[in-house]
This record gives sequence, structure tokens and C-alpha cells, in this order.
Amino acid sequence: MEKTSQLPVTNFSTADGSEFMEFFLKLIRYWYWFLISLVICIFCAFLYLRYSTPTYKISSKILIKDDKGGSSSTPDILSDLDLFNVKNNVDNEKEILQTRYLLRKVVDELHLNINYYADGNIKSTELYKNCPFKVNILYLQDSVPTQKFHFQFSDANNFILKTDSSSIAYRISDTIKTPVIVFTVQLIPGINLSNNTYTVNINTPDATTDIYLYNLTTDITSKQASVIQMTLEETVPKKGEDILNKLYEVYTRINQDDKNKIADSTINFIDGRLALVADELSGVEKNIEEFKKVNDLSTNFEEQARLTLGNASDVQKQLVQQQVEINVLESIEDHLNGSSLRIVPSASTIQDPTYISSVEKYNSLVLERDRQLETTKENNPLIQNLNSQIINVKNDLLISLNNIKKGMVISKRELEKKNNELLGQLKSAPSKERAFLDISRQQDVKQQLYLYLLQKREETAISKSGTLTNSRLIEPAKSDQLPFNPKRSLIYLFAFCIAIFIPSSFLYLKELLNNKISDKKEIIKNSSVPIAGELGHNDSGETFVVKQDSRTALSEQFRVIRSNLQFILKGREHQVILFTSSMSGEGKSFLSINIALSLAISGKKVVIVEMDLRKPRISKEFGIPNEAGFTDFIVSNLKIENLAKQTLAHANLFIINSGTLPPNPAELLLHEKVAVFFAFLKEKYDYIIVDTPPVGLVTDATIIGKYADATLYIIRQKFTYKSQIQILNDLYGNEKIPNISILVNDVKLNGFYGYSYGYGRSGDNYYSDAKSGKWLNKKLK
Repeated sequence: MEKTSQLPVTNFSTADGSEFMEFFLKLIRYWYWFLISLVICIFCAFLYLRYSTPTYKISSKILIKDDKGGSSSTPDILSDLDLFNVKNNVDNEKEILQTRYLLRKVVDELHLNINYYADGNIKSTELYKNCPFKVNILYLQDSVPTQKFHFQFSDANNFILKTDSSSIAYRISDTIKTPVIVFTVQLIPGINLSNNTYTVNINTPDATTDIYLYNLTTDITSKQASVIQMTLEETVPKKGEDILNKLYEVYTRINQDDKNKIADSTINFIDGRLALVADELSGVEKNIEEFKKVNDLSTNFEEQARLTLGNASDVQKQLVQQQVEINVLESIEDHLNGSSLRIVPSASTIQDPTYISSVEKYNSLVLERDRQLETTKENNPLIQNLNSQIINVKNDLLISLNNIKKGMVISKRELEKKNNELLGQLKSAPSKERAFLDISRQQDVKQQLYLYLLQKREETAISKSGTLTNSRLIEPAKSDQLPFNPKRSLIYLFAFCIAIFIPSSFLYLKELLNNKISDKKEIIKNSSVPIAGELGHNDSGETFVVKQDSRTALSEQFRVIRSNLQFILKGREHQVILFTSSMSGEGKSFLSINIALSLAISGKKVVIVEMDLRKPRISKEFGIPNEAGFTDFIVSNLKIENLAKQTLAHANLFIINSGTLPPNPAELLLHEKVAVFFAFLKEKYDYIIVDTPPVGLVTDATIIGKYADATLYIIRQKFTYKSQIQILNDLYGNEKIPNISILVNDVKLNGFYGYSYGYGRSGDNYYSDAKSGKWLNKKLK
């Protein structure tokens, strides 16, 4: 057997990069699915935006005054106790602003753990400062879930309180008690009960603090500027603004309280030292007065002693300064050795890094201890731990002070040695003058110390009475105009994507799970067998669609196939065409009849041989009794000339029916009389149309194949299984059936996808039927 080449008019490739366009056109065929999906998704997005609670971003900016003043060029004994010139680290302040301690105070002062809502049909709206009543909590158990209460007011004095487990009527003046909470309800004057039902959510302050701690962020806007930006996410813009403003207020107040504690401690320390120094100075002055009275001593020195005394005076000044520093150290030691845990004032004259670090750590621990004592008892393990740390740091401070003091004592001894040398030069001076100088030196020391303490006390008092804050609110809390979440454009974009994704996924899944042939391109992709033509869907329901003067689309397609058969059977004297398929129901009999009719109309003498000996249908379609047929010729003495019966469909069309159904059709077809049968038909008829049973089910077609000149294999769109193409490939590859070609039956096409067969637009009047070309525009079912 010889293989025929692929028909150029029907079997063409579409592998020109159009696979995506192919799938896209398939999607366009279901445009109404996408439209419905888009309407539903956009409507759902609208409902979501309509009834979801928007979240706004509220921001505020704080300027931290990061003081970096240099030291004075003029040395001064203990020139500054450095009480309020605390160097502010912006990173530290940023962390402080985000501490639970500050936010807990904000929650308590604004009562943020109580939320009021006006109930609606679908959505409840939070009432912030607009609720007509107020809940005053008298007792709330720690660590309980959110308590939800529904208030239904019948009038201004009576209401029904509903919970998950009860519904009780109360009056405004009643105290409401539950196992975990006790509260009263108070009406707010000036606000009317515009709504009958309200919902109140009561949470614990700690849980509420955790919520706002999660929603609050603090950022340093620039490395070059000490500005902190606070950002809060909140559903009620006014509420978020009040929270940030209150947070800054609490932060400033606590900062001032800390500084006031340091100032008060310093003033008390100075007052104690002033009392002691005043007594000592008074005693020295009385000694001078008594010395002058007893010795009748003048304050003028001799001219010859001025130079020496001048040098001695300088040394003595240094001794005085050294003594003052030692006295300050001793005062600080006395302060630390006291029984109470108090803040230690820092001294700028002590430049020892270890000491400065210990003082800062000690003061920080004392402040933290005082702060914790506001909410906890002294026997709390946290307080005990802080006490232990303070004692350890105090010991380190005392060691540092002792070491510094030893160094100062050594310096003092050196000065005293030098002073003694100068005084030795004054041996010639009267002993009274020397005694007077000793007393005067004591007076200078006490007087300078007294004046210094007075000055620092005034400075501390002035600093305390002034503005102590180390920050400034440069941008009060302000909410964004548009909500941060949900974003309308993003929601609608997401809805649009979902609207495209859902039908696309469904169609893709449908295409993926489809195990039947959808179009001719699938056949071309999976088989190299040539395609002789395509037949559209038969909307008329008639079996005989090809008539003498018919110009319907379907009849024209049969004429196209008739022309293609000329290429397949070109040069053959007698033309036997065998029809077969993979399974029943693919339109094999329908195509056999109408192709035979199209050949008969062209003037050819055609006979249809009903070789489906199992389920014959053709004789029934023609209204001819199925008797005296092919099987009767094989098994009896029936003459072959009496087999053909002329049909009423056309004068050139004859039929040989199957005859009596045999018990063994396959064995019957192997009979030697079958060759005689076909030899007779080839002499008498121009075309012999052989209708055989499906080759995918029985072997009848392969047995008869040796008598055929061409085979038309029927594949029905959306009916034939894809796997059955392998049967066709096997027949073609192993040459089991001669000259095989494919007819694609029942093609349903639309205006976006399909073939026109050269007949132009569907609007052109090339077809005579009322439905001309309309099957090309039907959506694929």
C-alpha cells in the first residue's frame, strides 16, 4: 500500500507562534464568563470597601535637644554640678517613647481599654468622644478576655444589658456586677441617644497597651537631625491624634519629674552642706576676731615680706582649691554612706571615666527603683534586684572616690611642702603674723566653699523653676487624609485580577481535563495523517443534507470534500472509498450517505455498501428493508445482480444493504466471494462507498481494507477521545488500511475562531438556507 501526501488545502500547520493567540481566542469565546466574573468581583470589592473599617496613619514629630556644650575655658572649683546639662541620645529617647510604661499611662489617662460602638444593620461604627453615655469601671479582673456588652436603651434612664449568656434590665444609677468586672453607666450631658443599641468592648489595660505598642512605630527621620517621628495606625483619626499627643505629654512630664527629683536631691544636699560650712566659717571668724583683740594685730604686712608672701599666697590658693576638692569628695562619700538610697550629683571637677560611668549607672538605677516603687512594693523581687545592683554600684563609687581622694591628698602634701619652704623664709616675721595667716587661710577656705554652695543652690532653684524639658513638639499629631488600609485602587485591582483568574483557571482546567478532541489543530499536533476536510454541525436534524439545488453551508462543505477526493483518488479507474472510525456515534453513516449523494449529483454512478454487519443503519435511513443483502449473497445462492437497490434520494445512487445479521461477521468477511463482490461493483459503478463498523472496536474495516482505494477515517469534534488518535496512527503507520485520510465531523465554530472555506463573510449571501453561515458564529458548547 502506498501512503498519500498531506492535502495542501486542508492539512496546514499553525505552529507560527500562535499557541498563545489560540488560547486567547478560546478565552474570548467565553467573554460572558469574564464579564459575569468581573461584575461579581467588582461588586464584592465594593461591598468590602463599603463595610470594612478603614485604618489611618497618624504621625507626629519631636525634636530632641541634644546639648553638646564644651567645658569652660576659665577653671572654677566644682564649677558645675552638671545637674541638667544631660547629654540626650536620640536613639535612647526613641526607645523610651516606645516603652510599655509610657503607653500604659496613656491607656489609663485616655481610658483606651473601653471602646464604644453604635450598632448598624451590617457594620458597627466606633464612637470616640461622641457616645451619649460613659462606662466607669470600679473593678476589672486582670488577664481576662475582652468583655463585650450590648446596650439597648428604651429611654434615657432604662436600658437592657445583653451579653453572650444573659439579658438584664438596668437603670442608669445601677451598679452592674459580673464575675470579672464591676462598673456603672453615666449619661453624658449634651449628647442625645441617637441610636437605640450600642456595643461596649472592655479590655484589660495591659492587653490594650500591647495592641497600641504593636501599632506604634518610632523612627529617626535623618542622621543629621535629632528628630523622632512617631506613627500610629488607628481606625479613628481623632483618637489616634489624641493618643500621640498624650504620649508626648506623658513623656515630657516623666522627663521633668526625673529632673525635679535630681534637683530636689541636690538642693537638699547643698542645704545640709551650707549649714555645716556656715558653722565652721562662723567659728573661724570668731577666732580671727578674738586673735586680733588679744594680739592687737593689724592686717597690714611689712613691705619686705610682700614678695615672699605673694608666692606663698599663690601656693596657699592652690592648697585652698585642693582642700575644697577634698571636702567635696568627702561630702559625696558622706552622702553615699548614708542609709537612704539617693541620687548622687555629679561633679565636673572629677574627670575619672570610671567614676563618671558609675555615677550615671547609680543614678539610673535609683531612678528606676523610685519609678517601680510607684506601682510595686518594696519586697518585690524586682526591687530587691535593683537594691542589690545599687549597693554594688555604690561600692564601686566609694572605691573610685577613695582612689581619687588619695591622689588629691598626695597633691596637697606636695603643696604643703612647698608652702612650708616659703614660710621658712618668713622666720624673721613675727609669730603673730604667722598665726594670723593660718587663721586667715582657714577663713578663705570656708568662705569660698560657702559662697560656692550658695551659688549652686540658686542655680539649681532657678533651673528647676524654668523649662526642664529636653524635647519640643515640632509637629503635632495629624492623620492622613486618605486611609492607609484598605487601599481602594489595590482592592479593585485585586478584584479585577481575581475576575480574570477564576474563569481563566476554570477554562484552563477544563482544557487540561478534556480528554476529547476539541479542534483540527489537536489532530494535526498528534497525527501525521492528512485531513480530507471538515464538516460543520448539522442544525437541520435531517440525514440528507446534500441535494441537487441545495446551497447550504453544510452541503457546500460536502462538495469541498468531493473535490478533495479527486486529489486522493486521482488516476484510479474504479474508486472504492471505505468509511470507518474509532467508535460508534461519530457520524460515519451520515457522512457516507451525504458524500455518496454529492458524488451522485455530480453525475457519477454511486453505490453504498452497508458493510456494518453488526449495527446497520444506512438502509433504515433510506427506508429500505434490510433483506436480500450482502450476507445473504455470501451465505446463499443469491445473485449479485439483485443486490443493489436504487434509492429515492437520487437516480445515480444505489444501496446494497447488509442483509441478515450474521453470528460471525469477521469470519464472513474472509469468504472468497467478497473479492468477487467487489470486482463486480468496480465494473458497474464509478464510486463504491463502503460503510464499515468502528475499527477501534472490531477488525472488520481492516479485513475489508484490501479492497479499498481510499479510507476516510471519521473523527467527531468533542466526541472522539484524544487517546483514540493512537488507533489512527497505528493504522497509518503500519499500513493496515490503504490511503487513509481524516474527516473531521460536527465542527462547531464561532466568529472568533474557525475557517471560512473561501466563502467570504457570513453576511455575504453565498448560502441559500435561512441559517446560512450562522453555525460559524455559534459559541462552542
